[in-house]
Amino acid sequence: MSQQADLKSRSMDGDVCMPELETKILSWVLRCEELGVCVTGELIRKQAKAYYDEYQLVTNWPLKFSKGWLYKFQQKHGLSSKHQHGEAGSTPREAVRQGREQVLDTTRGYNASDVTRVPGLKKSKKRITLALTTNANGMDMVEPLFIGSAMQPRCFRGRSAADPGFDYTPSKKAWMNGDIFDTYLRKLDSRMEAASRNIILLVDNASPHKAKEDTLLTNVSLKMLPPNTTAYLQPQDAGIIASFKAKVKQRQLQNALEQIDSVMAGRQDRLYEVPLVEAMA
Repeated sequence: MSQQADLKSRSMDGDVCMPELETKILSWVLRCEELGVCVTGELIRKQAKAYYDEYQLVTNWPLKFSKGWLYKFQQKHGLSSKHQHGEAGSTPREAVRQGREQVLDTTRGYNASDVTRVPGLKKSKKRITLALTTNANGMDMVEPLFIGSAMQPRCFRGRSAADPGFDYTPSKKAWMNGDIFDTYLRKLDSRMEAASRNIILLVDNASPHKAKEDTLLTNVSLKMLPPNTTAYLQPQDAGIIASFKAKVKQRQLQNALEQIDSVMAGRQDRLYEVPLVEAMA
């Protein structure tokens, strides 16, 4: 076998999982399905890596639980991906079966044309916005500002947000607004004044990103990016924010795996709920 062919073979084999490991992963996926737990491809890949590390399996080279491996795994075992909307992702299958029987019983005797419904739309009220501020070289990072909808979140247990070390402020929709941004600017300006520094602050071209008329900034020069250019000119989108989102995604996946373990053990049944204080940490 030529060296090139050998390297190609190794590359292909590196994505192939050991049979006993695949069996364990498949059992985990089927158990999740039995419990009505919605798992994503990323969760399957992460659980596979966890099993691989847990049992300290020995291979000639590290196994790669890539998207290609996931595709082959799904094809081999007849697994398919389905999009679940609204509350479908958290509804147990048994509840769905019972509910379907109740609906059929209720509508029995009516023509299909006479069976109508008025669907409601319920969105999750749990939302949090973060303001991330840093300088161009990444050496000076301002503490993140968390914006939530609750004046005093229950998870703080009566304490101030400052007690656990968070900079938190409430907003009706948990969005940035003019008042919050102005207060944020004033604090940043005071910090720069104390450090004897003068900075330029680049912000997206959004309506809340303005200082009030009576706000006097001595050490911060506020400049907006041109309209519709954020995706191209905002340096944080490609650097700080991209890195931050990647780390958050990994935390989300790890938390989901831990929650799945709790569901399987019967300790709880709310898979994807994360307390606000835990999300902020």
